[in-house]
Amino acid sequence: MTKDIHMLVSMINMKLRDDDMKLVHVLSIYDLKEDEFLKRLDENDYFYDGMTNQIKTK
Repeated sequence: MTKDIHMLVSMINMKLRDDDMKLVHVLSIYDLKEDEFLKRLDENDYFYDGMTNQIKTK
């Protein structure tokens, strides 16, 4: 998985949008742990919005 947070967010958002997937399923495909992923988002001023099923900037 890419270390570039912007590329990672873009890839995950694309899967969420284009494949109409839930975050937990997308993370399982890439073998990512949800708590670690959400922490990394937070550290880089992003968050997951469950209402819109998107990763957004703070």
